[in-house]
Amino acid sequence: MGTSSAMSSRSLQYYVTARRWSSDLEFFKIETAFLHRLMDDYFVPLCDKTYFEKFKIAGKELLKLEKESVRADNLLIDQLKQVELMAEEIIPENAEDLAANQVQLESLMTRLTLDYRDVKKQLFELVESVIRENNKTIDLNAC
Repeated sequence: MGTSSAMSSRSLQYYVTARRWSSDLEFFKIETAFLHRLMDDYFVPLCDKTYFEKFKIAGKELLKLEKESVRADNLLIDQLKQVELMAEEIIPENAEDLAANQVQLESLMTRLTLDYRDVKKQLFELVESVIRENNKTIDLNAC
């Protein structure tokens, strides 16, 4: 991105923040793939009546987060394009639109980050319970 001296420092800050959020979303994709593999690996024991309701809720939440992640990604792409076009002086700088979009993105990214942590914690706790239960069964069979 070739920046122009006419571009405000605020707009440049929006660009840097949007790039960081874009990187966060890429990491979420990696984490989501891992969580899906984890769910697949422990699918049968997680479908046991002991875990099933929590497993179903966590799966639905993960799907919802994936959809929100795609929405955030699209908004970020638009924001980055707009700042790049302004920097290249192809379109005039519109600080008000950028600020409004940035507020929306900040809210969305904050919520996504917190929700991802929650879902990840739920799934890890479920899998940990399954592993602990399997270890008890193995220990009992060893006696």
